[in-house]
Parts: sequence; C-alpha cells; structure tokens
Amino acid sequence: MGKAKFAYTVWQWGTQDKGQFVQALKDITEVGYKYFESVKAAINIFERDVAGFKALCAEYNAEPIGFYFHFNGEWDNDVEDVRRKLPFMAECGINRMNVQATGAKGRPATKEELEYDLKAINAIAGITKEYGVVPCLHPHYNTTVMYENEIDFIMRNTDPELVAFGPDTAHLVAGKCDPVKVIEKYAGRVKFVHLKDITGTEAEATGMQAGVEVYSNFRELGEGRVDFPAIFRILYNAGYDGFLTAELDRSRFGNKESAMMSLKYLKEHYKQD
Repeated sequence: MGKAKFAYTVWQWGTQDKGQFVQALKDITEVGYKYFESVKAAINIFERDVAGFKALCAEYNAEPIGFYFHFNGEWDNDVEDVRRKLPFMAECGINRMNVQATGAKGRPATKEELEYDLKAINAIAGITKEYGVVPCLHPHYNTTVMYENEIDFIMRNTDPELVAFGPDTAHLVAGKCDPVKVIEKYAGRVKFVHLKDITGTEAEATGMQAGVEVYSNFRELGEGRVDFPAIFRILYNAGYDGFLTAELDRSRFGNKESAMMSLKYLKEHYKQD
C-alpha cells in the first residue's frame, strides 16, 4: 500500500484564458482526479486574482498542488518572476513548485550554463523558504539539465533541505537516463513526480506551448517503455507521500480520455492506503 495521491496537469487544455482552465478542471474531476498542477502562465491569466482562482477550484472540488516554472536564461524571468508569483502560490496553500532549466537543443550543457542554473535555483530556494515552498529540480529534454551528470551537478551543489528533486519519467528516458536508477539515487529528495510514458529513446518535439516544448511520442501510463511498477516500489520504500502527477504533452485521443487512461493505470498498479 502507498501514501501517495494521484494528480493530473492541466496546462494541456491551454493557458490563454480562464475558459480553458475551467474546462480542464471539469474534465479531470469528472474522470476522478481531485488534485492538479498548473504552470506559471495560469497565474498570469488570473492577474493575481487569487480569490477568483480559488473560487473556481472550490466549484469543481479541485485542489492545486503546484506550479511549473521554466528558465529562459534571463534573471527577471527565472528568479524575479518566481518572487512576484510566490504570494499567489502561498495563498493557494502551495508548498511545491517545479523548476525547468534553460533550453539547449541537442547538446550537453556548458559549465557556464550549469553554473547559471545552479545560481538561479539556489536564489529561488532562498526566496521560497519564507513561504514554505520547496523548488523541485525538473530534468527536461533539450535543456541544460537533461543528462544524468547535469542532474548530479545541481543536486550535489544544492541544500537537500531547500531544493528537492522532481523527476519526470519520460524526460529522464529522453535524456539517456534510466529513470528507475536515477529516481532510486535521489529517492530521499523526491518531493514531486511527473509520470508519463514514452515510445522510443528520444523525445520527438512538435512545437511549443506555455513556453516549453511539447512532444508527440509521450504516452499515457503503460503505453510505452517506462517501468512504473519499479518506480512505485522505490517511492513507497522511500516513504514518499506526495503526489503522483500524471501528464501528457499531446494526446492522440483528447485530454480527458488520456487523463482517464492514466488514472486507470495508476489505480491498477499503485495501491493507495
């Protein structure tokens, strides 16, 4: 039995207006999810209207659990925008955020890029501490934290009390990592988890949404090559009691159907307490 709870991401429905957010909440709650993660663009939609955001969450009985931030190499976007959005997150009861490094297509990061990522992540950790929000390093394909040695550099040079690990199973595969081994290595620092499957060994980019690349060969849980049962065992043995957040960049069937497929897999393969 496990203590982790199931969640789904909602950015796939769109991040341009409140109607897309409402449709996402409607779909995931009808499927059976109670918890969701969004991206920082959603905060912009509400223009700091935390009361309006919380009212919609209450209407659909959906609870936000985190927001996703991505670097672009500019300090104002990477660090100062976190500072600006922290009060909104804190008012929503958020205590986790995912952080994606700067884009770097098809190559390893340079020493200077990794040092910048480290400086920015440590700065974020210093800002978020007073709000009780923990930033989670989120390795991502085609960024400066994609390969295992890049993950190791950031994790080795950050305070485990202030910076956590937020693995993404498909992106780890695309980054030539073994997700089972990497998650086992950092199991004690895992504070957030993105779960999606992948076919093949590389991610196939098909455009951008909400400021990040989306991929066509990511799949619903159980539809690809990721060994989720092994990952679930590692997290259980480590006492992980956070969220297992299913996600899919682009659905072949429709966002609601993909959410339903992944929840079915979770219920069959991860038994909650």
